[in-house]
Amino acid sequence: MGLFNRQVKKKTESGNGKDNGNAPNGHDTNGHDVPPAPEKAEGGAELFDVKTSETMGDRAGNLLREKSPHAIKALMPWLDKARSGPEGRAEFIDKTKEVAWVQADNTVRAISAGMGIADTRAFFRGDPPIEKPNPRYKVHVNAFFAHLRPKYYEKASTKFSHTFALGYLSIYMFMLETITGVILMVFYTPSDRRAYEDIVKIMSSIPYGQLMRDLHRVGAELMVLIVVLHMTRVFLTGSFKPPARGFTWLTGVVLLILTFALSFSGYLLPWDQLAYWAVTIGTSMAKSVPPKEIVGYFSNLIMRGGDTINQNGLLRFYLMHVFALPAITLVLISVHYYRVARSHGISLPAAEEEDPDPAVRKAAKERIDYLPELFTRELLWAAITTFLVVVYSAFVFHAPLQEHSNPLHTPLHTTAPWYFLWIQGLLKDAFVLPAIRALDQTIISAVKFIGVQMPPGSTILVPFYDSPAWMGVIIPTMIIPALFLGVPYINEWWEKFWGSKPSRQLLKNRKGTVVVAVISTIFMLVIWYQGTPFYGVTAPPAVEIGQAFLPEEGVLPPVPLVPDDWGPIRRLGYENLPDGEYDLAEYAVPKTTYTEFERILSAIQQEIMRRGQLWETGDHEHGLPEPTGVFTIEQWQPNGLKRIELQINWTKTTPSDTGEFKRVIYLQQDARYQ
Repeated sequence: MGLFNRQVKKKTESGNGKDNGNAPNGHDTNGHDVPPAPEKAEGGAELFDVKTSETMGDRAGNLLREKSPHAIKALMPWLDKARSGPEGRAEFIDKTKEVAWVQADNTVRAISAGMGIADTRAFFRGDPPIEKPNPRYKVHVNAFFAHLRPKYYEKASTKFSHTFALGYLSIYMFMLETITGVILMVFYTPSDRRAYEDIVKIMSSIPYGQLMRDLHRVGAELMVLIVVLHMTRVFLTGSFKPPARGFTWLTGVVLLILTFALSFSGYLLPWDQLAYWAVTIGTSMAKSVPPKEIVGYFSNLIMRGGDTINQNGLLRFYLMHVFALPAITLVLISVHYYRVARSHGISLPAAEEEDPDPAVRKAAKERIDYLPELFTRELLWAAITTFLVVVYSAFVFHAPLQEHSNPLHTPLHTTAPWYFLWIQGLLKDAFVLPAIRALDQTIISAVKFIGVQMPPGSTILVPFYDSPAWMGVIIPTMIIPALFLGVPYINEWWEKFWGSKPSRQLLKNRKGTVVVAVISTIFMLVIWYQGTPFYGVTAPPAVEIGQAFLPEEGVLPPVPLVPDDWGPIRRLGYENLPDGEYDLAEYAVPKTTYTEFERILSAIQQEIMRRGQLWETGDHEHGLPEPTGVFTIEQWQPNGLKRIELQINWTKTTPSDTGEFKRVIYLQQDARYQ
């Protein structure tokens, strides 16, 4: 109301002013005292003569104090003291330090979700909490990440020798794949016309593009390997046993299958020869899903988007890889983690949990806070893993990229990824089909023995056995997953059947389980080996020689995280390959004075001679009659391109035999092969 209570005094020409509501007795009509009227001045100057003791600076200061925020208002008196003298300035500095500390402490509490500066320092130093009650428990309530983690774990369950941190590393690899995958998505187009070019651009033109792709490939290989090892560890320690952990095992098995699917779906995206034919072989198994005419046909059509892998198939694999499968995996990871973290916790080492000494069992169940002990341990593991993965990706392993996909040319010895070689080994059917054929011949011999005539080449059992359906679909996608899913319940039934006391110790009341596990492991290793090019797959002898020294494409190793093999000639490099035509017969005897190039020529001649010896011993399948070889290197283009040719000749043995084999490659000056 002060604005509207101002008294405005108007002056008439005679110099007398009106009362404006003021009574003659010196009071206004509201009963308030009225200040005396100023004395008259010549020309009405008293209207502009303001009587006040405040200077303009004081008035500005008062206005600033009135309009300033609360924090500034609280600071004003201390500024006044600072201007008053040395003692005031010292007091002002102390107050400033106090206020700054409070503000910094509040900021740290906001960032750390509840811990002040002193407690944060004690947290990372491993000291006990400073404040009471323990502010670290506030972090579990206020921070999203910490809220997901339990406040404490049982001490024995956190031993590295018990879990090897495999579950944590599995999640870490999934996050690494997500981050690097999102970065690669920015520069990739799922088109059969642009996919290969985009990969080349990522590797050659995008800053750190090669590193991102290598990290993504190494992370994918490690994720498959770590998840497999994690499941193996859970089985060996008996951490799958129901009732509390049975469902957790089931979600883990599904996550293992999803891990395989994630890695395989990304295999096609580079759109090179290796990716195209590996996925073609993998998806061809869908044709064998019984009944083939209906389910098999439509399964193959859904996966490929047509009879062959093309634009539709590439787009479907891309959408599965970046949207569908990650979303399903994230949901199941959440369920799996919730069961472990909130429902039953990490299992204790069986020997300590079942120890007859109560003191041992009590010590095993001693609580250890997640913050800071386990949190700092996880940070350490994350830092070490990141360092090792980056170093390995930058200096050792590079994601392979072969020639552009060509549906009209199948590379020699095309194989599935190493984690699917066991399925490829099943498809070779080295056990069941020969056994059925042998049984078939036994039955036919018995039938003939009793006098029944059978036409030549007759079969009885073989037509009823569909090898691709059983070995490519039913066993790997139905029977084996069903056995894995049923492990907790099979184990429980086994214990009840024999009346044994339930135990999680590996060699205590679990001998049958261990025997089954060992037999299964041996079986998987055998069929994994059968899936490699070293078993049951042979090309003509001359082609095998060329593949060993001048492969068409990089040979994918059957083990993870090993660079693909491009042969010794490419690895030798452009500068170490002198031009000329070399008769390999001159290098039949190895010499210590040979250069690296001459030693390779000698190795080629040694292999040619070995093939000739095989022919002489009667092995016409793997040998060559009187083979000879010529190796030629010529400058194909003056700007740094060489043409390299290996020619092998032998004596013709049949009219259709050409007696000659040539393998030609081109090597660019800047090409680098591992």
